[in-house]
This record gives sequence, structure tokens and C-alpha cells, in this order.
Amino acid sequence: MLELPNLDQTDQDIIRLLHENGRMSYAKIGELLNLSRVAIQKRVEALVENEIIENFTIRLNATKLGKVVSAFFEVEVEPLYVQHVGDKLSADPNVISIYQMTGPSTLHMHALLKDENALESFLYGHIYTLKGVLRVNTQVVIKRFKQGTGLEL
Repeated sequence: MLELPNLDQTDQDIIRLLHENGRMSYAKIGELLNLSRVAIQKRVEALVENEIIENFTIRLNATKLGKVVSAFFEVEVEPLYVQHVGDKLSADPNVISIYQMTGPSTLHMHALLKDENALESFLYGHIYTLKGVLRVNTQVVIKRFKQGTGLEL
């Protein structure tokens, strides 16, 4: 397990338990750690307030929800248009994540799409139409070995 040196052992244990099951009740966590539900609740509230825990979420199975094409894009953009292109692509509901990377004004983006036709439409209708886009390198996932939701413990 990843050590979180800025936290005491109890907070690390709470984070580990919530990471394994975000729906675990404070009472159950307290039972496992020999603390009261109120003590766990106060510690979790402090972890949220201190932005150690950013949010509580679920992970959806994209394939079962009809998003069978998982694609990564390296979008090279003229430096003047990086912010505009990043903002436009960020607003697209198919885009899961987008980052500006070092190098020649490159945006690294992950999108989930319905099928190959949706991928083609996304490329030609949403990316290539944006002013400042110089080139796009697209890679489609064929097998997933691991998927994270942030810092993995």
C-alpha cells in the first residue's frame, strides 16, 4: 500500500477503507478501527476540508453503458490556441480527461465513444474543426490492464 506520510495511521486506515469501498459507513469503519462513528465522521470531514479527499464517486462500466471505444488523443495545437482548444474539448461529454503536456503545445486527451462511427465523427466534427489544431494522433484501447481514478493506494 502507498504510504501517506503526512497523515497519521488512523487517517491512512480510513482512507484505505474508503478507497476499497467508498460506501462503507462511518459506523463500520469505526468498528474496524475501534473508534466511534462520530470520531470517524470528524476525521473524514477534516480530510475533505483539508482537500486530502477531493470527492466521493463511483466508477461506471462504460462498455455496459454503450461506450465501447476508448481512445487516447495527442492533439498538437498552435500555442496561441491551446487554452481555447482545451476549453472546447473539455466541454465535450465524451471527453473523460484532458491535460496540457510538455512539448510542442500538446493536449493529451481520453474519450469514451459509442462506436467507430462516433470516433470518426468526434475526430472530424469536434477536433479537426477547432481553430489552431495542427495534428492529431489517435490510439484506440484494445485491452485494459488497470484503470485508476486518481491516486491509487
